[in-house]
Amino acid sequence: MNRGLLLLMVLSLETAFGLDPNRTLTQYVHRIWQMQQGLPQATISAIWQTQDGYLWLGTQSGLVRFDGVRFTSVENVYRNAPANIWVREILEDSNHTLWVGTNDAGLIRLENDRVTTYSTKNGLPSDTVQCLVSTRNGDLWACTPEGLARTTGGTVQVYGTGQGLGSNNVRAACETGDGTLWAGGENARLSMWNGTGFISRQLTSVPGDAGVRALRCSGDVLWIGTTSGLIELKDGHERLFTVKNELADNWVLCLAVGRDGSLWIGTRNGFSRVRNSEVDTFRPQDGLSQSTVYSLFEDREGSLWVGTKHGLNQFLDGRAGPYTMNEGLPSNDAGPPLQDRRGKIWVGTLGAGLARFDGRRFSVLTTAQGLLSNSIYALSEDGGDGLGAGTDHGLNRLQDGRVAQTYTTAQGLPANQIRSLFRERSGTLWVGTSAGPAAFENGKFLQPAVLQSSMRDPILAIGEDRDRRLLFATSRGVFFYSGGKIGELRQENAPLRAVDAFFLDQDGLLWMGMMGGGLRLLDRGRVFSYFTRDGLFDNEIYGIAEDNQDRLWMACSKGIFSVPRSDLRRFAAGEIKRFNSSPYSPTDALRVIECKPGVQPAVARMLGGRIWFSTIQGLIVLDPQHLQRNVPPPPVVIEEVTVNGERKGPDVIAKLPPGQKNLEFRYTGLSFLAAGRITFRYMLEGYDKDWIAAGTRREAFYTNLPSGHFRFRVTACNSDGVCNETGDAVAFALASHYYQRIWFLPLCAVLVGLAILLAYQFRIRRLREQFSLILTERNRIARELHDTLMQGFSGITMEMQALAGRMRSPDERTTLEEIIRDAGACLRETRRSVAGLRSPEGPESGLGAAIAQAARHITEAKNIRLKLKLGKSPQGLPADVEYNLLRIVSEAVSNSVKHSGARVIEVALNSTPEVVRLSVKDDGSGFAREGNGNVRPGHYGLIGMKERATQIGADLQLASEPGRGTTVSVVLPASENHK
Repeated sequence: MNRGLLLLMVLSLETAFGLDPNRTLTQYVHRIWQMQQGLPQATISAIWQTQDGYLWLGTQSGLVRFDGVRFTSVENVYRNAPANIWVREILEDSNHTLWVGTNDAGLIRLENDRVTTYSTKNGLPSDTVQCLVSTRNGDLWACTPEGLARTTGGTVQVYGTGQGLGSNNVRAACETGDGTLWAGGENARLSMWNGTGFISRQLTSVPGDAGVRALRCSGDVLWIGTTSGLIELKDGHERLFTVKNELADNWVLCLAVGRDGSLWIGTRNGFSRVRNSEVDTFRPQDGLSQSTVYSLFEDREGSLWVGTKHGLNQFLDGRAGPYTMNEGLPSNDAGPPLQDRRGKIWVGTLGAGLARFDGRRFSVLTTAQGLLSNSIYALSEDGGDGLGAGTDHGLNRLQDGRVAQTYTTAQGLPANQIRSLFRERSGTLWVGTSAGPAAFENGKFLQPAVLQSSMRDPILAIGEDRDRRLLFATSRGVFFYSGGKIGELRQENAPLRAVDAFFLDQDGLLWMGMMGGGLRLLDRGRVFSYFTRDGLFDNEIYGIAEDNQDRLWMACSKGIFSVPRSDLRRFAAGEIKRFNSSPYSPTDALRVIECKPGVQPAVARMLGGRIWFSTIQGLIVLDPQHLQRNVPPPPVVIEEVTVNGERKGPDVIAKLPPGQKNLEFRYTGLSFLAAGRITFRYMLEGYDKDWIAAGTRREAFYTNLPSGHFRFRVTACNSDGVCNETGDAVAFALASHYYQRIWFLPLCAVLVGLAILLAYQFRIRRLREQFSLILTERNRIARELHDTLMQGFSGITMEMQALAGRMRSPDERTTLEEIIRDAGACLRETRRSVAGLRSPEGPESGLGAAIAQAARHITEAKNIRLKLKLGKSPQGLPADVEYNLLRIVSEAVSNSVKHSGARVIEVALNSTPEVVRLSVKDDGSGFAREGNGNVRPGHYGLIGMKERATQIGADLQLASEPGRGTTVSVVLPASENHK
């Protein structure tokens, strides 16, 4: 929140509200804070409200800040402020600097976060400061036991008796409107500053040994609090107030001036108010926390704060005005209230007579003035200009404030115990007694025969409906009387028992209050019911009244409440299922509120619109037109922010480092009228999606906040529903860790991709290296086979051919030639193997080229047709896989050539990303399998092919039948391709 706006809102309170000077001190709402309520130290020696709205309290153990709910020690507000100091005076100057006078630690200056201490080392005459005055020209004057010190621009100048002061021990000072400074101390002399020195004068209205303890300058009047009374100094003349003038005590300790001109006087026996020369006093027996009043202060909302030796007291205007014995009521056991046609207000009591209220004081009529009894149970105007007062011993008629006549059974009353009085619209006065009703006509009471014969029950209440029928409530039910006839009012054919209040509203609707049965409405012959389950505040209704806002006010066993009459009508019509009652909160008056049953009327609306309620603790007066207090919305302040357990000011969290993600916001509302009922809502913009209702809670917590930019906002509403929608706000940014920044994940993705690429390239390089080693080994083996086995076979073959040419025996030569042919075949096979080991590399290289070359070599010397259906060679096959596939194909083709007698051999290769398929198919003789599915013994080539297929993870299938050829199939799945 903009601090300037906050200041304007706070300053606007100065004329918004105040104590009603027409009320007595005992009629104000009184609240007390002591150590049990959180006050750090009970003795309040100084009170001040700073421009931001906080209340500051000086105690004997330190300076305390108060927001209406929480007390905060000064060291928790100003980091370097001294703790455990005895504060005697507090003042805020025009620059909003807070000055604190202490008992033994000098003068302390608090400004922003800076704390400066002035002591005797800085020129003060004493470290004890007893009063402070900030003058118009910017000087600060400090009262000490060793003289008066003036601080100007950091320079301290001391004045004493040598400069004209009446005493060096200066206790009090003040500045008048024309800039004159007055000071007083340990004698009956006043000193006036003339610009260069002081001029003293003797006080003549008090003894010479009296001391000055307090001074207040108010307009053209100087108020002087002394140890011998209060002096009003005006135009050079003194006027003394003492206990003889009803001052609380002659020893005056402090003074304060209210905005209405009232003077507040703190003494050793409570405090007093002087207004228009009238003195009103409030003492410990009236409820003050303690008798010694050290400090007085009236805040911007008009509340009076009183600091005593044992607590902090607040006095403020409540929305209701109580009248008890403290305000002059003869008894708190109140009876019926009533206002006569001349505007006089009458209040009956149960045991103390009949009281008359003139607007300020009560006067009392008792049996000594002619009343039949001091217990008044019913009041009503009679048919003339008199007043009827029903007692437990008969009826009194009053004229011009005096008892004019008395009526008992001797004058026709059915009984002397009067329970109710009612004047019907025709002017006839009806009396309800414990033995039935009677009418006052022609100066005497008459009881119609039909009533005399049928109604001998106590009459609890009397009323009249829109048809002018007279209604009598008894314990048996409600009976109506009209035209000399009597009947019973029933609801759903059941009697209406325990009705004790009738009220006929402006529309002719009759409302009936019940003793435990809720509320009833009689409308055009129908009776409707209302109970607490429907929204009624209480089921015991003692009295009913109507205000100008179309609300019904009711007195009940739980206090006072109101309901909009329109809601009750809509409920009766079935338009709504429930309505709301608005109780008058007893916490507003801090008094027990329970209305009085058995008196008629229990509620009365007076001519000005105020409603009087009879309670078990006197009277409560409400003005329905002024229940809503005309006060501005409460200022809101964010006091501090706790970040990861460390308390910080809201102005230092603009940029938070990474990890500072746990935050607690502490805020407050600066209104003291009903501080405990201020409600708040907050939102963290950038995190919360909507406002969070906090109720009266003054903290907000956030944990594990993400990084980003945020703005914490808080607003408040007072107990009257007036809201400060602007509130206060603090913006901050929470920096992110490097792994939370926007570029981190893309960078990680790039790095992972590079790692995968490098790993892939490394794998390819390793495979190439392995393949190169295999090729090198194959070449080596090929060389060795060529250099050894092939050369040896060639030499042997040549020698055997030479030997065969020399042999003479045909059989031996035939045998040797067969051996030579077999050796030649082995030599060709060896050549083919060497050729396979030396398979070429290049564009035509690969498994397909190797298979084609090997198949051609095997079949080239045979009369066999070779069909090659070789697709694109699979890529990325490991060298050992390719080699084993090549050997399987070579073995299959070789078997077909050697054993099947095939004329056509077909070799096929098909490669997809999922599988590599190889097949060798011939049209030879085929062969039959054994019964167990295995090939015949001796076919080790097939066994070798199966072993090679198993080694590389391929599936080898053999399909053959006699006379139908043979097919060898190899399937290598993709999962095995790159092993």
